[in-house]
Amino acid sequence: MKLPTVSALSLCFLFAGLLPAADQQLVGMLMPDAKVVAGINVEQAKNSPFGQFLLSRIPNEDHGLSHLTGATGFDPRRDLNEILMGTIGQPGEKGLVLARGNFDAQRILAAARAAGHTIETYKGVELLTGKEDSMVHAVAFLDNSIAVAGDADNVKAAIDHRNSSRSINPALAARIDQLSASEDAWSVSMVPLAALTNQHVPDTKLNGMLNSDIVKTIQQTSGGVKFGAIIQLSVEAVSRSAPDATALADVVRFLANTVQMNTPQAGQAAVTALVQSLNVKADGNTVKVGLAIPEDQFEKVMRSSEHKKTSLHIGSEL
Repeated sequence: MKLPTVSALSLCFLFAGLLPAADQQLVGMLMPDAKVVAGINVEQAKNSPFGQFLLSRIPNEDHGLSHLTGATGFDPRRDLNEILMGTIGQPGEKGLVLARGNFDAQRILAAARAAGHTIETYKGVELLTGKEDSMVHAVAFLDNSIAVAGDADNVKAAIDHRNSSRSINPALAARIDQLSASEDAWSVSMVPLAALTNQHVPDTKLNGMLNSDIVKTIQQTSGGVKFGAIIQLSVEAVSRSAPDATALADVVRFLANTVQMNTPQAGQAAVTALVQSLNVKADGNTVKVGLAIPEDQFEKVMRSSEHKKTSLHIGSEL
């Protein structure tokens, strides 16, 4: 099953809000064996400079978004407050996406029925279900403020525990609390990075880097982004040992300098400024990376990227 999606929705997932911490009811519905969790707070960041910039990039006449809103009453630009995603960190598509916002559940389900999708009931909750390959997916609305999507087994388990929270790994829970209280969008992985990157990717250089010995030393990762006049990105990687962390920090610095040296002259000043703002530090067996990007400069990079894509598209049609 493929539910209706629009490109604008992916933009809205980038918005973040300055909330005290991750919604504990949503956290409580994660699978107990979750090892990779990411969160995005949506509400207040719509008023940040970057949030306003993203909203301005969504055409008013966007057909997909207009169709979605007209059929379901749901507008992601207006109705999303927070998103939480979790998996067990193993190959496959099992996982959960939980969202808090404003959902007209009956209208959404009516639109799904009209489009020919399957609706079933589980413990009084209607599920929008479908099968892709060998996996059954489901979407459920626990009320008009919480939506749950993912593989059917995990969605049903979330319904079972909607009023009695389940316990996730205490170290994972603590890191979620820390990051969600200070970052607008964040992620935490308790899985060795090599286990998440063991699948071959088309890019030969990237594939080689992901399978390098230094990457295999990374046991846990976490990071976040904070929007404002200065967009601040932070990443932490826990290595097997202090020497491994020192080596990893050296590799990060080397890669940054390599990017700077290979940047075309037109973008040299901007990249140089970014590299100079890069802060890489090995602290015991942990590598901490920080990067500060002026928001207006980030807008210029995005506009430049869009311009290049448009030029390539026009050129291919000539």
